[in-house]
Amino acid sequence: MKLIMKIYSILLLSSFLLFSCSEDALDTDSVFVDKTVDKNDLDNYIEHNFTKDYNIAIVYKFVEAESDLNYNLSPAQYESSVRMTKLLYYLGIEPYDKVTGSKAFINSYFPKLLNYIGSPAYRNNGTFVLGTAEGGTKITLYALNDLNETSATNATFLNRYYFHTMHHEFAHILHQTRDYPSSFNQITGSGYVADSWNSIYSDATAAADGFISPYASKEANEDFVETYSFYITLSPAQWEQKISAGGAAGRAKIEAKLDIVRAYFMNVWNIDLDVLRDEILARQASLPDFDQLSLK
Repeated sequence: MKLIMKIYSILLLSSFLLFSCSEDALDTDSVFVDKTVDKNDLDNYIEHNFTKDYNIAIVYKFVEAESDLNYNLSPAQYESSVRMTKLLYYLGIEPYDKVTGSKAFINSYFPKLLNYIGSPAYRNNGTFVLGTAEGGTKITLYALNDLNETSATNATFLNRYYFHTMHHEFAHILHQTRDYPSSFNQITGSGYVADSWNSIYSDATAAADGFISPYASKEANEDFVETYSFYITLSPAQWEQKISAGGAAGRAKIEAKLDIVRAYFMNVWNIDLDVLRDEILARQASLPDFDQLSLK
């Protein structure tokens, strides 16, 4: 009898709960509401000039997940981000479009994410990182807060801090996609010094051993992209001064490397380095008249 009463009580309670629940109407409004983010002029400029044509995103607001946690870093200032974005389009994107005849090259091979950091990333050896590339999909540029009205018209400054780095990292992506000839590695042979490059070489001593820069002595891939990046961003007189600093023997090695780099870009990518350099240099010369801040 007690068992029957317990079963009856359970059935009665279940019926009550079912009846009670059936009377409750579900709220049709979701608790998950998409957050609306207003776009500013820079957001619109990036979308129109980078995302629409090249599928490139630019992260200029500090995002911890996109930053290297091994360094103490600071965000890029808005005005510096505007200057960098406009200069990147003018000096880093459009020259390739012009020499290749379309936007397809940049669309296909340029990394799809650019990340801006306001400060340099300092290493333990006293040097600092100005740019990094990750897996052919992302380039991070550092020290953007050094970019101002005066420095943005100085081609030497821009190349040293940003555009040499950008072309350097882009060239890594290209040779990782289609490699350069192994004959390049044989010119310097066993002369690469790995991470000791900073303590072993200065500009002059690096050139004497056939490296366009101290960092080029680290290993062959760095040598290849350093040779490329310096060549297309330096004037003929600046290039001549740089390769002559180490004497005839070093100069001959650098010129032999340049011949391979030049042939690689022509044969693989149909890009004449001299035409590309002329286009970049012409744009550098017009920097004093370049509108750095207008986003209209």
